[in-house]
Amino acid sequence: MNTSEKLKLFDNKRTEVFFLLVVSHAKVFVWGSLVLILIFSSFLTSLTKDVSSDSFINKDNPALVYKNKIKDTFGLTDPMVIAIYHEDTIYNSETINLIHRLTRSIEKISNIDPERVVSITNVNNIYGNFDGMVVEPFLDLDTKLSGKNLERVKNAVKDFPLYIGTLVSSDSTLSVIVAEVMDTQKAGETYDQIIKLTTSQVLQEKESIHVAGEGAVAGYLGSYIDRDAQRLNPIAALVISLILFIAYRNITATLLPNIIVLATVSSALGIMAGFGVPFFVVTNGLVVILIGIAVADSIHIFCQYFEERENSCEKSTSEIVVNTMLEMWRPITLTSITTIAGFMGLYLASEMPPFKYLGLFSALGVAIAWLYSMVFLPAALSLIPIRKGNKPSNEKVSKKTEDISARIMSNLGRLTVANSKKIVFLFVLAFGVGIYGVINVTVNENRIGVFNKNEPIYKADNLINLKLNGSNNLDIVIETPETEDLFKPENLLAIEKLQEYVESLPMVGGAVSVVDYIKQMNKALNEGDNSYYKLPDDQDLIAQLFLLYSLSGDPTDFEEEIDYEYRTANIRVNIKSGMYLDHGTILDQLNQYISNEFNKNGERKATLSGRVEVNHTWVSKIGESHFKSVAFALCLVFLMASLVFGSFSAGFLALLPVMVSIMIIYAVMVFNNIWLGIGTSMFASIAIGLGVDFSIHTMDRVKQLSNSRKNIEDVILALYPNTGRALLFNFLAIGFGFGTLMISEVVPLVRFGGIVLLAVAVSFFTSMTLLPAILNIFKPNFLGIYRNNVTE
Repeated sequence: MNTSEKLKLFDNKRTEVFFLLVVSHAKVFVWGSLVLILIFSSFLTSLTKDVSSDSFINKDNPALVYKNKIKDTFGLTDPMVIAIYHEDTIYNSETINLIHRLTRSIEKISNIDPERVVSITNVNNIYGNFDGMVVEPFLDLDTKLSGKNLERVKNAVKDFPLYIGTLVSSDSTLSVIVAEVMDTQKAGETYDQIIKLTTSQVLQEKESIHVAGEGAVAGYLGSYIDRDAQRLNPIAALVISLILFIAYRNITATLLPNIIVLATVSSALGIMAGFGVPFFVVTNGLVVILIGIAVADSIHIFCQYFEERENSCEKSTSEIVVNTMLEMWRPITLTSITTIAGFMGLYLASEMPPFKYLGLFSALGVAIAWLYSMVFLPAALSLIPIRKGNKPSNEKVSKKTEDISARIMSNLGRLTVANSKKIVFLFVLAFGVGIYGVINVTVNENRIGVFNKNEPIYKADNLINLKLNGSNNLDIVIETPETEDLFKPENLLAIEKLQEYVESLPMVGGAVSVVDYIKQMNKALNEGDNSYYKLPDDQDLIAQLFLLYSLSGDPTDFEEEIDYEYRTANIRVNIKSGMYLDHGTILDQLNQYISNEFNKNGERKATLSGRVEVNHTWVSKIGESHFKSVAFALCLVFLMASLVFGSFSAGFLALLPVMVSIMIIYAVMVFNNIWLGIGTSMFASIAIGLGVDFSIHTMDRVKQLSNSRKNIEDVILALYPNTGRALLFNFLAIGFGFGTLMISEVVPLVRFGGIVLLAVAVSFFTSMTLLPAILNIFKPNFLGIYRNNVTE
């Protein structure tokens, strides 16, 4: 016996001692495992949510830091927009009164800034008469809203260009109330209050109320995801339980894996809550990931357990359990290590917190599932007596099912051995097509696209983009060095030209700045003459306009456009599209204009900010983060596989199935116009983490079988009836688990579930065809077949 064989025998002895300890103190380990579930579950009540767009960007990112600075200066946040629509016109007494009631009620909501609730019923009109400039509300609600008065209001609004497209649609069928949220973490409660308020209104036949805006998206998304998870997670668990029952026709083999699932999910989420890590949008996929992982180990253990029962009828339950674990601890440990490596690649490479934590807690969940599979499952199995004289449960009524699945896999094995070269050639072609996919895959995202198209908030967003300037906000902040620099005509003219330029860009609906107010005030000062709707060329006159306004209006009316020192101004741009690619076109052209035409050293500077800029910043990192995490995951899995098999060629072969599956997915995405976004960008690292299990189990089993068989074809054919069958049900459990995401209401999860399902399917099929075909053709040395032949 050589040194390596002695070490292996020593390791087996130690492993046997461990599992004997587990089964001899089974009740202690079972109860201890259940207590741990209760302990970690107790933290779940403190789990918080963060479904805001800002969660995808680090808090110290300059784009987010600057956006928060602008919030402090101008009080601008991600607003909730309440749209009141009337098929004919909003200028009727009932609709105007509805807008007024809603405005006053929204001002009273605790998390809404009452000073920053804007609607047609509370903003000031600026017009001129023989006495000069007049500042007063558009509506005098103490006066009867007769047809004549409403027509006067309609004409007054149309004579104030700033409000057309921002508060009232050009066709007068839609008007909005814009409400700034003070604490975005409480947006969910605020959204619920607004929905309760709007649904309680008595509407005319042609009236409807819609709620949208980034504040509403953030507010609704939390409950939307919760509702979706409450529906999907039980379905996933039920589907996987059904697969387990079909595989083994045994209650024990169905229930015990579900306890491991419960332990894995509750522990991972409990630890997440304990460390104060919030539940993000993408975290909704974590539960399904953990369910699939937790079940996978159990499937292989039960497959070996029933085989041991069939072949060792005279042995005690404890002996059968120990023998089972002695056979399975190594492949399960190997797959757990490589799966953890795959998820850690996502954690180490991603810059976005939701993706980092998804990788981290998926890896943690794998470790917990492994621990429960190594301790709880054998302990529980040893406590369940095997009644003498009874056939094993997988031989009672499922023999026919087992024969069918084993026969299918055996036929696949014979097909693979007979056509190894053809299989390799076909997968080489598929890999080539995948390269085309990698080159042409597109990064894109649309925040509102998280919701199903039938959701009211989705329809509201479309309505606002159709009727008004747009629901997506971009801020252009202009800074000057000295107080009252923004009274200088040259600076205001530069702002006007910048505003005109941005309004000329595609998908831009309009923009609002202090320039619009100054032009309106200048027109009012000249008795409403439209030829004076322009910027004065006199700095003193511009300063006088603000002074005159303050005499009859509220100076804070301009606080969203200019600061109190008149050094910093803001242009709020409304964009009709939420698409990252559309935003990229706008921002690129705008940055070029600002750099070449606007910025002057020491005189003035424009900086882009707001929701569109922040979202563009983190979405632009998706592609880089995706490919970096794939590279990290592949490298880590390669190193782990090479280490455990003692061969670099084995490490490469372990990666091959997942590499092929990822390349095929890229091609599928390109040919089906599926972009790389929030949902789809996670697929590769997760596919690596889940898919590598198939290749590791395949290679480890082939290596074991090569110890007792001389011919590589015999080794491969012996793989399929038992290990191949276990891998089939492993694939079905994971595949159908992720398949449940395809009926999700959260659109990115639908894409994510479908793509991961396809990736896992390809990984399984590749591990069962391409990998054995390569082993059959090249007969790598790490299998030890030739060495065994020489020894014999």
